[in-house]
Amino acid sequence: MNEIFKPATESLWTENTAQFDYPQLKGRKSVDVAIIGGGMTGLTAALLLKKAGKSVAVVEMHHVGTGESGHTTAHLTELIDTGYSQLVSDFGVSGAKTAASSGRAAIELIALLSESLDIDCDFERVPAYLYSEDRSGVSKLKKELKSLKKVGIRADYQKDIPLPFPIKGAVRIDDQAQFHPYRYMRGLASAIHGKGSFVFENSIVREVKEEKNSCTVRTDAGEITATDVIVATNSPSFCRMTLHTKISAYRTYAMAVEVDADLSGKLRNVKGLFYDTADPYHYIRSQKIDKINYWIIGGEDHKVGMEEDTDQRFAQLEAYSQERFDIKSVDYRWSGQIIEPMDGLPFIGLNPGSSHQYLATGYSGNGMTFGTVAGMLCSDLILGVKNPWSELYDPGRIHAKASAATFLSENKDFPICFIKDRVAAPEATSLGEVSPGEGKIIKVNGKTAAVYRNLAGEVQAVSPVCTHMGCYVRFNDSEKSWDCPCHGSRFGTDGEVLNGPAKKDLQPVSLEELSEAGAERKKRSDAA
Repeated sequence: MNEIFKPATESLWTENTAQFDYPQLKGRKSVDVAIIGGGMTGLTAALLLKKAGKSVAVVEMHHVGTGESGHTTAHLTELIDTGYSQLVSDFGVSGAKTAASSGRAAIELIALLSESLDIDCDFERVPAYLYSEDRSGVSKLKKELKSLKKVGIRADYQKDIPLPFPIKGAVRIDDQAQFHPYRYMRGLASAIHGKGSFVFENSIVREVKEEKNSCTVRTDAGEITATDVIVATNSPSFCRMTLHTKISAYRTYAMAVEVDADLSGKLRNVKGLFYDTADPYHYIRSQKIDKINYWIIGGEDHKVGMEEDTDQRFAQLEAYSQERFDIKSVDYRWSGQIIEPMDGLPFIGLNPGSSHQYLATGYSGNGMTFGTVAGMLCSDLILGVKNPWSELYDPGRIHAKASAATFLSENKDFPICFIKDRVAAPEATSLGEVSPGEGKIIKVNGKTAAVYRNLAGEVQAVSPVCTHMGCYVRFNDSEKSWDCPCHGSRFGTDGEVLNGPAKKDLQPVSLEELSEAGAERKKRSDAA
């Protein structure tokens, strides 16, 4: 296959827009509500709370909008990954209607804020298409169409979609939307910062301490006292272990491509969100940036830490795209982390066992829509406003009918990985066996380390033990990161936390201990 990828994994959104420039949290601050995480959920909640008269502080570990919210493909839709047929079966028509209405409300809020705050984010209403490329999927489409109509979503069946490849059938849903997520989040952040409210960057939260009437949020350089805290970190870092048994972390992959000039002309006026019925499914949309009409294609999901050759996932996505589009070039490629809930719906609300901590997670592939839903619901709960979605998304819910099979299949990985990786043979027994661009778990004279050698030959070594629950991390070759297969934490090659639930970095390991000379000295010392 032709290699036409650029060697970057930066998303189309963040590479084409200037970063924010907000201060690091230093010293002490006091606000009504502290929000951990500067993505779609955190910024939406912060803005709504500020508009209601609350003082807020958003605390982001890196740069606002560059986490998982910046690695989206930015579909805004009432459609849910689980599908409404399954949702009606598990939660009844009433529950499915509630989910649909929350998605509609999220789309309308984004439309309203884009206009009222004058945010240039290319918000645009477009249809969505759920389609099948084989006959076996047609019955599934027709079943889904019936369920969509039951919950009040206007949809119709059609034989074609406006894309350049054949299908067997499709369901069209009008009045969905797309936008530029990073520009939108820039606009929200600008409206939040100032007049007693704050946005802080490069401030990783290490601890949340809850007392009777207040909470303290601590970073390495400062702390915030607040009445309430919202944990809006995609994978919740400050919650009871039981919640982590209800969610699973997956990586998903995307690329932005330019198509051949002839095809580009034919597709110039095509707008829409497109989803096939494969498992895992693929998703497609377009976005014009700097006069170039990109087609954004995503898919190839897998559990975090369960695939070392992640470059192969990009290759498979390219092959899928080449078969359906006449691709001129792949200009951007990136991956993102999605949290799958065991019953198909996110967990949003008061952290079980807490009086002042709220959490939001489990958006599946609907991060922009459910992130907005979560911001709306958390702000209502803090303000004491009755919200009809609260029971459906309650983090403490137990829904045996929808959850049992998924619970068993997803939670088997933790004990297996925890034990298996410790007794498995190391991938190498010396630093010399790690080639440039590679990462390996090595063991030298009883010392185990996660070792990465960059293309310049420089070596970094850290502990392989995830600081969340103690599983061994595994190397992700396309993003050059150490990923935990148990609960989805990810770390840079220097050990820095990239994704929670881990809050602490991987511990550094001395290269001296791993060198041949160091090993020889240890042998002599032990012998003496």
